[in-house]
Amino acid sequence: MSVLIHLAALGSGSRGNAFALLRGQDAILVDAGFSRRELCGRLAAAGVAPESIRAVLLTHEHEDHVKGGRVFCDALDIPLYASSLTADRLRRQGKLPRRVVEFEPGSCFETAGFEIRPFAVPHDAVDPVGFVIRCGHCRIGMATDLGRLTPLVKTHLANCDALVLESNYDDAMLMNSDRTLHLKRRIRGRFGHLDNADAAAALPELVGDRTRLVLYVHVSGECNTYERAYEEGRTVLRELDRTDIHFQVVRQDMPLPLLPLASGD
Repeated sequence: MSVLIHLAALGSGSRGNAFALLRGQDAILVDAGFSRRELCGRLAAAGVAPESIRAVLLTHEHEDHVKGGRVFCDALDIPLYASSLTADRLRRQGKLPRRVVEFEPGSCFETAGFEIRPFAVPHDAVDPVGFVIRCGHCRIGMATDLGRLTPLVKTHLANCDALVLESNYDDAMLMNSDRTLHLKRRIRGRFGHLDNADAAAALPELVGDRTRLVLYVHVSGECNTYERAYEEGRTVLRELDRTDIHFQVVRQDMPLPLLPLASGD
Protein backbone atom coordinates (compact mmCIF):
# COMPACT_ATOMS: atom_id res chain seq x y z
CA MET A 1 0.00 0.00 0.00
CA SER A 2 1.36 3.42 -0.95
CA VAL A 3 1.83 6.07 1.74
CA LEU A 4 1.93 9.79 1.00
CA ILE A 5 5.20 11.47 2.05
CA HIS A 6 5.12 15.00 3.47
CA LEU A 7 7.90 17.51 4.00
CA ALA A 8 7.74 20.14 6.74
CA ALA A 9 10.29 22.97 6.62
CA LEU A 10 10.39 24.18 10.23
CA GLY A 11 12.72 27.11 9.55
CA SER A 12 16.10 27.78 7.99
CA GLY A 13 18.80 30.40 8.41
CA SER A 14 21.76 31.30 10.58
CA ARG A 15 19.61 31.14 13.75
CA GLY A 16 18.34 27.61 13.25
CA ASN A 17 17.58 24.88 10.72
CA ALA A 18 15.24 21.90 10.90
CA PHE A 19 13.13 19.85 8.49
CA ALA A 20 10.73 16.98 9.08
CA LEU A 21 9.75 14.17 6.73
CA LEU A 22 6.58 12.21 7.44
CA ARG A 23 5.61 8.75 6.30
CA GLY A 24 2.23 7.83 7.69
CA GLN A 25 2.45 7.97 11.49
CA ASP A 26 6.25 8.07 11.55
CA ALA A 27 8.57 10.99 10.93
CA ILE A 28 12.25 11.90 10.98
CA LEU A 29 13.94 15.22 11.62
CA VAL A 30 16.82 16.53 9.55
CA ASP A 31 18.84 18.83 11.81
CA ALA A 32 17.68 20.24 15.13
CA GLY A 33 18.96 23.80 15.14
CA PHE A 34 16.34 25.18 17.52
CA SER A 35 15.83 24.59 21.24
CA ARG A 36 13.72 21.57 22.20
CA ARG A 37 10.81 23.84 23.13
CA GLU A 38 10.98 25.73 19.85
CA LEU A 39 11.33 22.53 17.86
CA CYS A 40 8.18 21.18 19.47
CA GLY A 41 6.34 24.43 18.85
CA ARG A 42 7.36 24.58 15.21
CA LEU A 43 6.48 20.93 14.67
CA ALA A 44 3.04 21.51 16.13
CA ALA A 45 2.56 24.64 14.01
CA ALA A 46 3.43 22.61 10.90
CA GLY A 47 0.97 19.89 11.88
CA VAL A 48 3.52 17.32 13.02
CA ALA A 49 3.26 15.65 16.42
CA PRO A 50 6.68 15.72 18.14
CA GLU A 51 5.97 12.18 19.38
CA SER A 52 5.93 10.96 15.77
CA ILE A 53 9.65 11.74 15.33
CA ARG A 54 11.65 8.49 15.32
CA ALA A 55 15.14 9.83 14.63
CA VAL A 56 17.16 13.00 14.04
CA LEU A 57 19.63 13.13 11.14
CA LEU A 58 22.47 15.61 11.50
CA THR A 59 24.20 17.31 8.57
CA HIS A 60 27.06 18.79 10.62
CA GLU A 61 27.99 20.09 14.05
CA HIS A 62 27.37 23.84 13.74
CA GLU A 63 25.08 25.24 16.41
CA ASP A 64 22.37 26.36 14.00
CA HIS A 65 21.90 22.69 13.05
CA VAL A 66 22.45 20.90 16.36
CA LYS A 67 21.27 23.27 19.09
CA GLY A 68 18.31 21.24 20.36
CA GLY A 69 19.48 17.80 19.28
CA ARG A 70 20.67 16.40 22.61
CA VAL A 71 17.71 17.51 24.72
CA PHE A 72 15.10 16.74 22.03
CA CYS A 73 16.44 13.22 21.41
CA ASP A 74 16.75 12.42 25.11
CA ALA A 75 13.24 13.68 25.85
CA LEU A 76 11.76 11.37 23.18
CA ASP A 77 14.32 8.58 23.68
CA ILE A 78 15.21 8.55 19.98
CA PRO A 79 18.59 8.24 18.25
CA LEU A 80 20.62 10.99 16.66
CA TYR A 81 22.36 9.91 13.45
CA ALA A 82 25.67 11.65 12.72
CA SER A 83 28.86 10.87 10.85
CA SER A 84 31.58 9.33 13.01
CA LEU A 85 33.78 12.43 12.84
CA THR A 86 30.86 14.74 13.64
CA ALA A 87 29.76 12.52 16.52
CA ASP A 88 33.29 12.52 17.93
CA ARG A 89 33.42 16.34 17.84
CA LEU A 90 30.03 16.66 19.56
CA ARG A 91 30.91 13.98 22.10
CA ARG A 92 33.93 15.99 23.22
CA GLN A 93 31.69 19.05 23.51
CA GLY A 94 29.09 17.19 25.59
CA LYS A 95 26.37 17.74 22.97
CA LEU A 96 25.37 14.16 22.16
CA PRO A 97 22.18 12.48 23.42
CA ARG A 98 22.17 9.06 25.05
CA ARG A 99 21.38 7.25 21.81
CA VAL A 100 23.72 7.85 18.88
CA VAL A 101 24.06 6.00 15.58
CA GLU A 102 27.19 6.79 13.59
CA PHE A 103 27.46 6.56 9.81
CA GLU A 104 30.02 7.22 7.10
CA PRO A 105 29.38 9.52 4.13
CA GLY A 106 28.63 7.38 1.10
CA SER A 107 27.08 4.62 3.21
CA CYS A 108 23.38 3.85 3.28
CA PHE A 109 21.10 3.07 6.22
CA GLU A 110 17.41 2.84 7.06
CA THR A 111 15.30 4.37 9.80
CA ALA A 112 11.53 4.80 10.26
CA GLY A 113 10.82 3.42 6.80
CA PHE A 114 13.20 5.82 5.06
CA GLU A 115 16.39 4.87 3.22
CA ILE A 116 19.09 7.46 3.94
CA ARG A 117 22.19 8.06 1.80
CA PRO A 118 24.54 10.74 3.20
CA PHE A 119 27.07 12.31 0.84
CA ALA A 120 29.99 14.66 1.42
CA VAL A 121 29.54 18.39 0.81
CA PRO A 122 32.22 21.13 0.88
CA HIS A 123 31.66 23.24 4.00
CA ASP A 124 33.80 24.49 6.89
CA ALA A 125 32.72 21.78 9.32
CA VAL A 126 34.47 18.60 10.44
CA ASP A 127 32.55 16.19 8.18
CA PRO A 128 29.51 17.88 6.60
CA VAL A 129 26.99 15.91 4.57
CA GLY A 130 23.88 16.30 2.51
CA PHE A 131 21.22 13.62 2.28
CA VAL A 132 19.25 11.79 -0.34
CA ILE A 133 16.26 10.34 1.47
CA ARG A 134 14.20 7.72 -0.29
CA CYS A 135 10.88 6.12 0.52
CA GLY A 136 9.62 3.83 -2.21
CA HIS A 137 9.74 5.81 -5.44
CA CYS A 138 9.98 9.17 -3.67
CA ARG A 139 13.42 10.83 -3.42
CA ILE A 140 14.28 13.99 -1.47
CA GLY A 141 17.68 15.62 -2.02
CA MET A 142 18.98 18.00 0.65
CA ALA A 143 22.09 20.21 0.71
CA THR A 144 21.72 23.07 3.18
CA ASP A 145 25.31 24.30 3.68
CA LEU A 146 27.95 24.09 0.96
CA GLY A 147 30.46 26.35 -0.73
CA ARG A 148 30.09 24.86 -4.20
CA LEU A 149 28.19 22.22 -6.11
CA THR A 150 30.74 19.51 -6.77
CA PRO A 151 30.10 16.80 -9.37
CA LEU A 152 29.38 14.40 -6.51
CA VAL A 153 26.78 16.74 -5.03
CA LYS A 154 25.12 17.30 -8.41
CA THR A 155 24.95 13.56 -9.05
CA HIS A 156 23.13 12.96 -5.77
CA LEU A 157 20.75 15.91 -6.05
CA ALA A 158 19.81 15.52 -9.71
CA ASN A 159 16.21 14.62 -10.58
CA CYS A 160 14.86 14.14 -7.06
CA ASP A 161 11.14 14.55 -6.46
CA ALA A 162 11.97 17.32 -3.98
CA LEU A 163 15.12 19.46 -3.91
CA VAL A 164 16.16 21.38 -0.78
CA LEU A 165 19.06 23.65 -1.73
CA GLU A 166 20.97 26.49 -0.11
CA SER A 167 20.77 29.98 -1.62
CA ASN A 168 22.58 31.82 1.14
CA TYR A 169 23.72 35.24 -0.04
CA ASP A 170 23.62 37.88 -2.73
CA ASP A 171 27.20 38.59 -3.71
CA ALA A 172 26.82 42.36 -4.06
CA MET A 173 25.05 42.61 -0.70
CA LEU A 174 27.77 40.54 0.95
CA MET A 175 30.63 42.59 -0.49
CA ASN A 176 28.91 45.88 0.46
CA SER A 177 28.16 44.68 3.99
CA ASP A 178 30.04 45.63 7.15
CA ARG A 179 31.38 42.10 7.58
CA THR A 180 35.14 41.68 7.83
CA LEU A 181 37.14 40.83 4.72
CA HIS A 182 38.12 37.52 6.33
CA LEU A 183 34.48 36.57 6.86
CA LYS A 184 33.52 37.63 3.34
CA ARG A 185 36.26 35.44 1.92
CA ARG A 186 35.18 32.51 4.08
CA ILE A 187 31.55 32.78 2.99
CA ARG A 188 32.50 33.11 -0.68
CA GLY A 189 35.12 30.36 -0.48
CA ARG A 190 34.95 26.75 -1.61
CA PHE A 191 33.97 25.66 1.90
CA GLY A 192 31.59 28.50 2.66
CA HIS A 193 28.07 29.00 1.38
CA LEU A 194 26.25 28.97 -1.94
CA ASP A 195 25.07 32.30 -3.36
CA ASN A 196 21.91 33.07 -5.29
CA ALA A 197 23.63 33.07 -8.68
CA ASP A 198 25.29 29.68 -8.25
CA ALA A 199 22.15 28.08 -6.83
CA ALA A 200 20.07 29.36 -9.75
CA ALA A 201 22.71 28.39 -12.32
CA ALA A 202 22.64 24.81 -11.03
CA LEU A 203 18.88 24.35 -11.40
CA PRO A 204 18.97 23.23 -15.06
CA GLU A 205 21.25 20.35 -14.04
CA LEU A 206 19.39 19.47 -10.85
CA VAL A 207 15.69 19.60 -11.70
CA GLY A 208 14.53 16.67 -13.79
CA ASP A 209 11.37 15.12 -15.13
CA ARG A 210 10.33 13.88 -11.69
CA THR A 211 11.10 17.11 -9.78
CA ARG A 212 7.97 18.77 -8.44
CA LEU A 213 9.24 20.73 -5.43
CA VAL A 214 12.22 23.06 -4.97
CA LEU A 215 12.91 24.78 -1.65
CA TYR A 216 15.61 27.39 -1.21
CA VAL A 217 17.03 27.38 2.33
CA HIS A 218 19.59 29.01 4.65
CA VAL A 219 18.95 32.49 3.22
CA SER A 220 21.10 35.10 4.97
CA GLY A 221 19.23 37.69 6.99
CA GLU A 222 21.94 40.30 6.43
CA CYS A 223 23.36 39.62 2.96
CA ASN A 224 20.31 38.46 1.07
CA THR A 225 16.55 38.84 0.91
CA TYR A 226 13.90 36.21 0.41
CA GLU A 227 12.67 38.19 -2.61
CA ARG A 228 16.09 38.27 -4.32
CA ALA A 229 16.67 34.55 -3.83
CA TYR A 230 13.16 33.75 -5.06
CA GLU A 231 13.35 35.91 -8.19
CA GLU A 232 16.68 34.45 -9.34
CA GLY A 233 15.47 30.90 -8.89
CA ARG A 234 12.03 31.58 -10.37
CA THR A 235 13.57 33.23 -13.44
CA VAL A 236 15.56 30.08 -14.25
CA LEU A 237 12.57 27.79 -13.68
CA ARG A 238 10.48 29.95 -16.00
CA GLU A 239 13.20 29.75 -18.66
CA LEU A 240 13.09 25.97 -18.28
CA ASP A 241 9.29 26.11 -18.67
CA ARG A 242 8.91 24.30 -15.36
CA THR A 243 5.66 25.84 -14.17
CA ASP A 244 4.82 22.40 -12.77
CA ILE A 245 7.41 22.85 -10.00
CA HIS A 246 6.30 24.31 -6.67
CA PHE A 247 9.12 26.72 -5.76
CA GLN A 248 9.37 28.41 -2.37
CA VAL A 249 11.92 30.06 -0.10
CA VAL A 250 12.02 28.79 3.49
CA ARG A 251 12.01 31.57 6.05
CA GLN A 252 13.87 31.73 9.35
CA ASP A 253 11.00 32.87 11.50
CA MET A 254 8.15 30.49 10.64
CA PRO A 255 7.54 26.94 9.43
CA LEU A 256 5.91 26.20 6.11
CA PRO A 257 2.68 24.20 5.97
CA LEU A 258 3.08 20.48 5.25
CA LEU A 259 4.05 19.91 1.62
CA PRO A 260 2.87 16.64 0.01
CA LEU A 261 5.41 14.71 -2.05
CA ALA A 262 5.15 11.59 -4.20
CA SER A 263 3.83 8.45 -2.57
CA GLY A 264 6.18 5.93 -1.02
CA ASP A 265 5.60 2.19 -1.10
